Amino acid sequence: MELPLPATLDRLADRGWPALHREELGPWALRAAGGVTNRANSVLAIGDPGSGDIGEAVDAAERWYAMRALPTVFQVSPASSDALVGELERRGYREHSETGILVAERSAVAATLLETASGDALDAPSDVSVAASPPRGWLDTWWAVDGRGGASERATVESILAGGPALYAWAGASADPDAVARLALAEGWGGLYAVATLPRARRRGLARRLAVALAEASGSAGVERLWLQVVAGNAAALALYEGLGFTPASRYSYWEQGR
Repeated sequence: MELPLPATLDRLADRGWPALHREELGPWALRAAGGVTNRANSVLAIGDPGSGDIGEAVDAAERWYAMRALPTVFQVSPASSDALVGELERRGYREHSETGILVAERSAVAATLLETASGDALDAPSDVSVAASPPRGWLDTWWAVDGRGGASERATVESILAGGPALYAWAGASADPDAVARLALAEGWGGLYAVATLPRARRRGLARRLAVALAEASGSAGVERLWLQVVAGNAAALALYEGLGFTPASRYSYWEQGR
């Protein structure tokens, strides 16, 4: 498949996990959601902000986050201005959470079920369900694996999830799933998020089955291509997704004030 531009992937990922509050600063987007997750609380820094030098734009971003009692964080990718990293380094920002973006044809991922499931104990059919909204147990499982914070932070995540159309998959009983995953729907693309498996159910191939099930189900929603993000160095996740046909397409990292 032809690889999309980094800016296209940055915008898709922004739609797939939307902030609760945002304000445009030229081509940049200032995003906040009570400090819950980096993506929803960072500057989506695509292109050059124009109007004056880069320092003035960073000043404006810092004021915006200070008013919300949040650290200023920039999401920096190949689509960002060449001058931005130098300005952030000068101000003492530090880079963290380097992440790769992978893409695949939806039909190819869906077809891996036929190529690998027959006779394979890891991929033997399990109780996998897909719906347009998550049962209560879906968020319980994801929060048990990846949640950070208390009731307020969990409520913020629920609001983020409700911010755009998506498909939700789970393995096992809806009240207490063994594993969960989410596919955000945007402009003919599906973005794989929130893949989580409880410790009791690991090494059973559930994450793989959920990804395939979402790829299959999203065809009727007009999805043609898929994207996902993997933290650099997560060899197990990279092996899983490359085995499903995903290809590296872009990258980004976060630069945080005073980290």
